Amino acid sequence: MMKVFKIVSLLALVFSVQVQAQKIIKHKIKSGESIYGLALKYDLTEKEIYAVNPKTKGALLQLGQVVNIPNKKYKEKSKPSKKTLLASKVSDKDNGKKETLVENKFIKHTVTAKETLYSIAKKYGVTMEVLCEMNPELKTSNLKKGAVLKIPNQEIVKEQSNQQSVENEEKVVVKDTFSNELIHTVAPKETLFRISKQYGVSVEDIKKWNPEIDKELPIGYALKIKKTTVQGNENTSEDSVVTEDIPAGNLSKAEFLIEKAFRFLGTRYRRGGDTGAGFDCSGLMFHTFKNINMFLPRSSHEMANIGVKIDKAHAQKGDLIFFATFGGRRVSHVGMITEVLDDEIKFIHSATNSGVIVSSTKEPYYVRTFVQINRVISQ
Repeated sequence: MMKVFKIVSLLALVFSVQVQAQKIIKHKIKSGESIYGLALKYDLTEKEIYAVNPKTKGALLQLGQVVNIPNKKYKEKSKPSKKTLLASKVSDKDNGKKETLVENKFIKHTVTAKETLYSIAKKYGVTMEVLCEMNPELKTSNLKKGAVLKIPNQEIVKEQSNQQSVENEEKVVVKDTFSNELIHTVAPKETLFRISKQYGVSVEDIKKWNPEIDKELPIGYALKIKKTTVQGNENTSEDSVVTEDIPAGNLSKAEFLIEKAFRFLGTRYRRGGDTGAGFDCSGLMFHTFKNINMFLPRSSHEMANIGVKIDKAHAQKGDLIFFATFGGRRVSHVGMITEVLDDEIKFIHSATNSGVIVSSTKEPYYVRTFVQINRVISQ
């Protein structure tokens, strides 16, 4: 009996599914049935049934007669339009390209014995900072034999850079009708600092000529640049004038010192420490500069009095960068510059909470506490 019940239930379920899949249900008239009764049974109106059975209106229903019943549970599958299908094909094609690009964007490098971050960076033509950004684990542990590093594929980077350059060339500088102005169209990732360097003017000048701009610089914005100033006008603002000679930094020594410092990435912070067992900020600088037989003072405050103070705009690798982390203007923290970008400086230092790491002047904490930059190694 139980088996019979299961079979009947299964057949009922199959019938229900089949019925839902039909747009029109074929109903055979039984004794005593009427259009009104069918409407109640199938939750329809008489008008809906007559619409698909026009000949039954006003006629008597016969036993066995087949009446078409609209199926309210039927859901017609919508066919995608040609436009949707085309967009889907294009999307699939683009996704395929993106996946291939992502796969080819990086090269995997297995670290061998005696290799350093410096030697790997030189081998692939990238900076040590880029290696650390691509491989965050390097910021918390030293380079180990057998470690697999992600290296940016320079061919892909170069190709993207060339494409960006072509786009920028098409829309960078357009001459204005005014005799003493030209218009610079802002390209992606451009900053006021970068544009000011391109035309030999100050950021303040650009803001003065374009008072409507605020902190953000919209892509495609048309900036006014005074042509007379670009050509060497005597009225150039004082901010863009260097009043004394700046000693050129020794970049080969700087690269050497950066490589030495990067060996200690991830080393813990240790107050008063100046060895691989742990460093405080001045201890890391003291230990690093000993490699070129340069013995710096043992505190960051004293180091701030060594060398020549350099404006941020003239910072180079190897320069010391100082901060007042205890408030006021008294120097209490030091690092060494490892990379200089358009409006950002990266530096290696020993931080109280993180040990030896690479940080940026764009981080809010270092924006607030920055004091000065000193050039201590020169040509």
